[in-house]
Amino acid sequence: MRQHRRSHISPIMTTLSVAVGLFLSSGCVSRSMTLPPPTPFTPVPVDFTHTWAEGAHPFTGAAVIDIEGDGTFEVFVGGGEGQRDALLSYRDGRLVNIEPGTGLSKNSATYGSTAIDLDADGDTDLLVAREDGVYLYLNDRGRFQERRIPVDLPVDSVPFAVAVSDIDHDGDGDLYISVFVNANTFRSATFNDPTHAKPNRLLLNNGDLTFTDITASSGTASKQNTFLSVFVDLDSDGWQDLVVSQNTGAVEIFRNMKDRTFQPITVSSVFGFWMGTAVGDIDKDGDQDLFFTNVGTSIPLFLTTGDLRKDQRHTHDWMLLRNDGNFHFTDVTEAYGLSGEGFA
Repeated sequence: MRQHRRSHISPIMTTLSVAVGLFLSSGCVSRSMTLPPPTPFTPVPVDFTHTWAEGAHPFTGAAVIDIEGDGTFEVFVGGGEGQRDALLSYRDGRLVNIEPGTGLSKNSATYGSTAIDLDADGDTDLLVAREDGVYLYLNDRGRFQERRIPVDLPVDSVPFAVAVSDIDHDGDGDLYISVFVNANTFRSATFNDPTHAKPNRLLLNNGDLTFTDITASSGTASKQNTFLSVFVDLDSDGWQDLVVSQNTGAVEIFRNMKDRTFQPITVSSVFGFWMGTAVGDIDKDGDQDLFFTNVGTSIPLFLTTGDLRKDQRHTHDWMLLRNDGNFHFTDVTEAYGLSGEGFA
């Protein structure tokens, strides 16, 4: 990431390219049969180029959304500071920007977005994390009504992403906001400065699309700046737990205690520049495993020690945690051949 001082993250998403193609399914094909070669992906022209301005983070958020419920998907892509967002529709061999007239944009830099039917009316809505706050766009057959969601963000911070789950089984979607220090005050490799770390926010849905901040009472504030958070049922009890991917911190996992509180779980994670997060059952044992990306081999380790103490250790490696049940996880990164990779 960049701002007035060079950091460990290079600007990304200066242009957006999208590829389309066909996947072949072998689920019903005998292993003895020879499959035809896959159809290659073909680049498609896109009527949008993301721009980045000094003073904002060089990131964007995207979400796939069927705005009219007709089975055809559009792609929402956030703009940079001073640039409108885009809504891309595949037409005549290209992705065309159809955002004008939808009410689905602002000029504030967009960092994250989540598509979900939050008001349960059958239309897919959109949550957007921007430089200037968190917004809900309520969908009415392809036209959107903007609502700013009041969030008491820490000083000098911005929302980076929004995760949605019904944490208390009351029938509505609650919001977990991943929070990051703003670009103007960001300092790379800052592990031990509590003023630089920006705690996340958990908002409980009151049932009428208003929200109550229960971060403190729920125990989910987090300990560092966060790129991404996900809700996932890690112990198959039907309740969504919480996984937090932190920059210059350790991965955090919170167990849903079914009473609007979460219990932190000890994770065998050292400090890292944890950014991307993926969830899936890699070993087909019925529970969800966790994968985290890091800066990898792209940057020498000695350049990112920052303010680490002598008793603290950090890593550039990616991390794959196998879920062994009952909130016990084993690092199987090397066993799955995921070591020695680059920035992701």
